[in-house]
Amino acid sequence: MDDEVVIDLTDAAMERRAAAEGDDLLSVAPDGEFVVDLTDGAMAAAQQAEAARAAKAVSARVVSGRPQPLQADHQMSTITGGDTWMEAEAFVYERYVSLGYADHSSRRRVEELARWADNSRFHAVVADDGEFIGTVRTIFGPYQDLPVGQFDRTNFDDPNPLCELSSLVVKKEFGGSGVLDHLFRAGWADGLRQGARGIVALIDTWIFDVLCDLYCMPFSQLGEPHFHMGGDVVPVVMSTSQTAMAQIAHHNPEFYRWTMEALTVGEIQRYGFNNLSGIDLIADRAEREHADQEQARS
Repeated sequence: MDDEVVIDLTDAAMERRAAAEGDDLLSVAPDGEFVVDLTDGAMAAAQQAEAARAAKAVSARVVSGRPQPLQADHQMSTITGGDTWMEAEAFVYERYVSLGYADHSSRRRVEELARWADNSRFHAVVADDGEFIGTVRTIFGPYQDLPVGQFDRTNFDDPNPLCELSSLVVKKEFGGSGVLDHLFRAGWADGLRQGARGIVALIDTWIFDVLCDLYCMPFSQLGEPHFHMGGDVVPVVMSTSQTAMAQIAHHNPEFYRWTMEALTVGEIQRYGFNNLSGIDLIADRAEREHADQEQARS
């Protein structure tokens, strides 16, 4: 029996072998024993291999890149009151009711959001003929005074004040056209200018994954998801800090450049957003403006 050769093809054995082949510190000796190499050379080689794998994963990552421009007959508008405000509320209301997010109201507005009218405003993409294409509402204040404050907070990394993005609605036929990106950028820039330390929202979990994975926005959960206004949603936050913006600049540089086009040169300097991850926004803008001037002369 001592001279017999035993070949172990059980699932457990195959998993152990696969683990050894995938780990730079593990190897399999001729007698079948696992060997763990913790010498300095092996440790350095393992670190280099891990760094190479990470770099390969980053290079293979699919990111959003630069969003599409708005159509020529679509314009971004900021709404603070009047008849246009009522039209924006009616636009959101009709979409919310159709999706089961809100109850019917004779005032044609989402009654659950009415209490925040005084400390919010709309940003809307509107066609030349006055048709609403999409909206986002920015609501300002401390966490406990925002709609998101209805969720128990478990993440306190981002201090008050905050800006909540709400009523993010786009006409169905314009889904995937870039309108949503323009609305989000307008809401983010508004929150930044109002001194918000973080952008918060109540969103579906799959949207949370898209923002983090495709757009590389460093959103994190603020609390546990639960049922709210017609569905299960999760409260999330993204810091407006240089550190957060640097992550976007590193992982999704063209989206970062496009996002910063919503700011003036003075604002870019004031918020410290230039030269994040080696992207010189101010030099790029000056070069682009010079090229536009040369083209205009020709």
